[in-house]
Amino acid sequence: MKTLIVDDQRSARRVLRMMLSALDGLEVSEASSVEEALASIDRSPPDLLLLDIRLSDDARDRGGLDLLRKLRANGSNIPAIMVTSLVELEEIREAMRNGAQDYVLKDELSPEMILPIVESFGERLALRGEVAELRQKVDRAWGLGAIVGTSRAMETVRHLVRRVADANATVLLRGETGTGKELVAQAIHAASPRRDKRFVPVNCAAMADTLLESELFGHVRGAFTGADRANDGVFVEADGGTLLFDEVGEMRAAMQAKLLRVLENQEVRPVGTGRCRKVNVRTLFATHVDLRHAVNRGTFREDLYFRMAQVTVEIPPLRKRVDDLPLLIADILQQLERPHMKVDEASLSVLRAYSWPGNVRQLRTIVQAALVESDGEHLVLDGALDGMATHAESERRSGMYDEAKRDFDRRFYTALHVRFRGNLSQIAKAAGKQRVTVRAALRALGLHDDSGPTNKGT
Repeated sequence: MKTLIVDDQRSARRVLRMMLSALDGLEVSEASSVEEALASIDRSPPDLLLLDIRLSDDARDRGGLDLLRKLRANGSNIPAIMVTSLVELEEIREAMRNGAQDYVLKDELSPEMILPIVESFGERLALRGEVAELRQKVDRAWGLGAIVGTSRAMETVRHLVRRVADANATVLLRGETGTGKELVAQAIHAASPRRDKRFVPVNCAAMADTLLESELFGHVRGAFTGADRANDGVFVEADGGTLLFDEVGEMRAAMQAKLLRVLENQEVRPVGTGRCRKVNVRTLFATHVDLRHAVNRGTFREDLYFRMAQVTVEIPPLRKRVDDLPLLIADILQQLERPHMKVDEASLSVLRAYSWPGNVRQLRTIVQAALVESDGEHLVLDGALDGMATHAESERRSGMYDEAKRDFDRRFYTALHVRFRGNLSQIAKAAGKQRVTVRAALRALGLHDDSGPTNKGT
């Protein structure tokens, strides 16, 4: 702990320094005037001030109080202990009104008097440091700090998280498997007024409807076979906090209707009872499927979709933000307690060329596997890179083949369409394919319309 003694008397400073030498881990500096003290604070702000009220031989001098006022006016909250020979209570009261935490009279100064006071400030400082470090860890793990990346796509995600965090709106998180939808949901919760309450995730794809209903809304004892005890359900568990419905697109129609009622009424009815219970829960939803298409297909309720998607946040796949790879790898290594390990540029080039079907989750798995073979400062990715390079080459060749085939089909079917004037039966016979296959190929090329004149022979 850094401590600054401010006193115009050299002997007084010497006595204080000698007493403080009994404490371990204390770094002591001195100043004899307001000007010296301000310069010292500007160079290296102390954790504690030991401050005399009078800083000259002038009985009217109140330089210590002036210094304290200037520091508080500038927004500085450095703790101050007043060490003074004054016995007038008014000056001490003034110092306390200006933010001094304690005082000691020079006539009573002794190690037994000053050391416990200074030591207590050291303990408070250590505790504040631990709390700050814990908050940083929590933010890195669950808050905005956990949303790693500087790409434009991730900046957009961070902006939306900040915007929706303080609101009570429902949020739909869309993204491929492994992109970090639950992580973003946790960041929304951590930045919200509900951060001190629980964040509860529920995987809708992991349970049958009967179990999911009990898991969400709870059940009374004896409600069904095996219900040996009552269960409150996750809505009650998350009361006051945030509830994430992961893979909500997998929820069956019957459960969708029941969930919609809870969202609208903010009350749940446990299985096996007719009594309802009020809850205060913020709901977030995550899915890897396009729910708008599911609504159009009739497999997802439109009213529930609009109730869920008051705000939509798109989580980009890793292949669309490969410039974030160095930061993501560094973050994973930090979490795995190997923060000093590096990845060479050649390896990063292969990683950037990869399509990442498993997204960030796959990247983490690869880094974890590479640590087993790594030693020292460099992450050994040889095994993983060989597989990625092979996969990337295979994808490149597959893409070339697909493009060549599309070009051939385009020219082939266009020529047949012109030759047989759009007669579907004749085109199918000439191509040696079934009518349904030919119809689909022509439709893809914009050469066939079920309602148009080119339906000859259909």
